Amino acid sequence: MSLPLRANLPLAADVTVASARPLDRLRWRLVRAYMHAELPAWGRLYAWAGGNDAERWRHAPTAVMRGKLHGYRLQLDLSNWSERLSYCLGRYHDLPIQALLHRVLQPGDCFVDIGANLGHMSLLARSCVGDQGRVLACEPNPELVQRLQATFADNGFRNVDLVACAVGAATGSAELREYAHHSGWGSLSAVGPQGAVATHHWTVAMVAGDDLLARVPYEQPIVIKIDVEGHEVPVLTGLQHTLAERLPLVLLEVADEHQRRAGYSEALLRAPLEQLGYSGYAITAARHGLRRRRLGLQPIGSAHGGEVDAVFVPPRGPLRERMGALFG
Repeated sequence: MSLPLRANLPLAADVTVASARPLDRLRWRLVRAYMHAELPAWGRLYAWAGGNDAERWRHAPTAVMRGKLHGYRLQLDLSNWSERLSYCLGRYHDLPIQALLHRVLQPGDCFVDIGANLGHMSLLARSCVGDQGRVLACEPNPELVQRLQATFADNGFRNVDLVACAVGAATGSAELREYAHHSGWGSLSAVGPQGAVATHHWTVAMVAGDDLLARVPYEQPIVIKIDVEGHEVPVLTGLQHTLAERLPLVLLEVADEHQRRAGYSEALLRAPLEQLGYSGYAITAARHGLRRRRLGLQPIGSAHGGEVDAVFVPPRGPLRERMGALFG
């Protein structure tokens, strides 16, 4: 099954950073148009044009992107490498989970975004579940909370709830750290990725997932995305009743390095799901033609040793049937 990557939405106003020269403006406008269309080798073109040059973009402004997968507005800081890449692509750079959400979410569903960050997944989910569905965006970082509030207000959402706390094994509080000034590296772990140093820290509220989802109507299908930089095990511990009784679809990043840094392992991550009969699959979104991506599922082996986006499918229920219809 293939996913069309549309590039027919208008680009936002051109933004220049290192120079105001007309030639430089024209070059970046062409680079962004090529990347927005996701034509072959867009990553090499981006690198050639200086997209990875942090010093060049150090004083870059913010810009508004209208996401090509969902159509909503999102303000991005172009001095941040991840946000800059999203601006040029018109979407969050990590595609597989987005592609799966685009296919599996239906109007009226409930989507739970644990580790919402800037809200890329919440925005995509909102476009899928529609006015009758619901999105719970869970994010403890107070700086990101402010940005999410502004984003949701800017887009006029009425059924997107911002949960300004961490999700864990039990209700209480926790110490949140941000490493290397990068919001995507926010973690409850005392050890940073790649040896990065903590640059911010906050004491944040924490809620157990079962307590959070107790208010969701029982008949409403639930899809949960978890991206908490290694603390997925406590999140799943706090979701045991929901997993067993509500049979949600669960999407998460399986990365043994993140788990080890937080004191866990991939085996501990998968155990609470597999014990309940969930089946785990690595999600792929391989190129199919010039401007399409084909979704694929591969069973997660006992020790793949890599870092993959994964979906865990419940043993029964409407979401298993939905996945079966999609992928056979």
